[in-house]
Amino acid sequence: MSLDIFDDARQKRKQLLAIFETLPTISVYGVVGANGPSGGKVPPAVHWSLNLNLIAWRIPGGPVRNTHLSVSKIVSDEELRALQNSIKSESIVAFQGKLCESSPFGDARAQLISLLDRPSDNELELILSQFRQPVEIIDSVVGRLVLNKSVNWFEGKVTWLGKHIEIAVSVDDDGNPADSLKTAKALLEAMEQWANKVNDYAADELLELKNDNWLGEDESPLSKAAFINRMQLNSITAYPHGDFDFWHHDGDLFWGHSIQVSGSLSEGLTCADIAG
Repeated sequence: MSLDIFDDARQKRKQLLAIFETLPTISVYGVVGANGPSGGKVPPAVHWSLNLNLIAWRIPGGPVRNTHLSVSKIVSDEELRALQNSIKSESIVAFQGKLCESSPFGDARAQLISLLDRPSDNELELILSQFRQPVEIIDSVVGRLVLNKSVNWFEGKVTWLGKHIEIAVSVDDDGNPADSLKTAKALLEAMEQWANKVNDYAADELLELKNDNWLGEDESPLSKAAFINRMQLNSITAYPHGDFDFWHHDGDLFWGHSIQVSGSLSEGLTCADIAG
């Protein structure tokens, strides 16, 4: 990400704070989604920026807005912990704050001032109840996938060369998993070929790194076959446009780091790295 993007975000944030200064304090009710409040801090900042996303919201007495509302507040360490303890995922929240319905970021944003008691709001309760219902896909190749709403992708288990592994199917910008599901099915339908390609590619890319820098005490340099034998596929993540990641337990090759092999159906394998 370029510095220009960070500079642009900082300028928009500065503009938004100036707008908040001109706005009246109002009450806002909302539905917290799968993720509760998080905090971020970019040096040299001393305080945290609390970030909270509402999946639906309203001004008391007004209509429900079935759109996201980004809520923020500059807080200390203690304030951040207190708010994280008070605001839970998948809940109804009420607060006093400033509301900018057309922010410099192009969306609705609010500045939290103080929390209010949990409101009684039948429409928001219904939205929360519907949100809590599981979202599933049943596919003849991939099987049953359930939406993990905290990361917004579908998850399940598949059999890969006789072993059970986890699979994740991402969604596109419109929230549709169909393209990523095609990626997952293509990999599963040719799993033997892809398994061989992934193992060979990982060894070709990482064996020298292992033998030069990651040998344990009294550990002899490994052959390609020994390297591959210690890798253990753990999960696959499928994305739109045929992109994918294979994730492996490293068998202590890299002292517990995961081995990630990435690529696409059209271009083949393009990257192998250690992560975690």
